[in-house]
Amino acid sequence: MDSKAMNVILVAVIVLSVQLPTSAIPTADHFGVVDTSGYKDTHVLIPVNITNPQNGPIQCIIFNISYTNSVIKVVDVHQGILTSNWENSTYNNFDWGTRVLVGGSENPIQNGLSGSVVVLNVSVIGEPGETTKMNLSDIQLSDEDGSLVGTAPAKNGTFTILSSTPALVFDTGAGTYPSISGVHTGTIKLKQTINMSKLYTYSCPGTGGHSEYVRIWNELGTIASGNWAGYRHGWQNITFDNSFTLKSGELYNYTVHTGSYPQIIRKKTLTVPEGEINCTKFTDLNGKVYYDRIPAIKLFLS
Repeated sequence: MDSKAMNVILVAVIVLSVQLPTSAIPTADHFGVVDTSGYKDTHVLIPVNITNPQNGPIQCIIFNISYTNSVIKVVDVHQGILTSNWENSTYNNFDWGTRVLVGGSENPIQNGLSGSVVVLNVSVIGEPGETTKMNLSDIQLSDEDGSLVGTAPAKNGTFTILSSTPALVFDTGAGTYPSISGVHTGTIKLKQTINMSKLYTYSCPGTGGHSEYVRIWNELGTIASGNWAGYRHGWQNITFDNSFTLKSGELYNYTVHTGSYPQIIRKKTLTVPEGEINCTKFTDLNGKVYYDRIPAIKLFLS
């Protein structure tokens, strides 16, 4: 949806909200964000949450979030947990911040269902130590056709650019031979925050073992994904489109598709100085399933 169409909807919603009695319109206890932090030149996912919605169902949400755009900038918007099946999600950036619209005809938000309605993908562009307020305004909650329009109290937050330098690597170390390619799934939990932009795969000596695809995500959605660029300089690496941060103490999921003869660590759980990696399942290229095969990889910032 372009900005002109979204502005028409916005005006209609505002007019309708003036005409309707407050007792009949959707509302919630809170709507907004929490304090968040990140490192310069990385991307951070910020959920926008609704708490205890009432007088629903809710099928369309519009809001503004203001911030200092020399510190952070919204570069994408994804549906949240409560709106994962909604059809429309769009945003427009302005000098003061971002206006967001999300809507859908399926699975409206019912009364009492708290959770994220959108997830903001924010690029951290300021300098270490800088902060910016993230203030919500013009919050509009409505049914699908905008005939019932309400609002909710804003819950504002602060974004801080971290000053300390995170660790630069998560390294499983080399694995063993024999090996076989396939699809690895599992979890990673770090003991320290790490910035990352590449994934390196340990290959068996004399082979072209590599990773062909990698995805890292959590309950908020995909954090990073990347594809192999083929046998060229640095062919054992996958370079992500953007650098990203994995935070200490948080659980992340991974999927790694490997090719040729990559090294494998034959363990269910591996603990290294930077954290822990677990195998949920490995399916080899012949379709055989294992539960103790961890990919021998290194995640790092280059």
